[in-house]
Amino acid sequence: MTAVVWANIVLAVPFLLAFIGIPLWMTFRRSGAGPDHPRARAYLRAKAALASANAPSDVRHTHRAAA
Repeated sequence: MTAVVWANIVLAVPFLLAFIGIPLWMTFRRSGAGPDHPRARAYLRAKAALASANAPSDVRHTHRAAA
């Protein structure tokens, strides 16, 4: 291999290591912080309550024709 190929490999290795290593480092640095599940559950409960309050109790789609 020529010197240009070896120089390309030598210069590519640090960038690849940074491209892979920095996100891993950021992930493992904050491994103790969990997602905010209580807020998500509260949102889903409110969404379900709103949907059940606005929906009629017995919905039948008799106006649709069979295809």
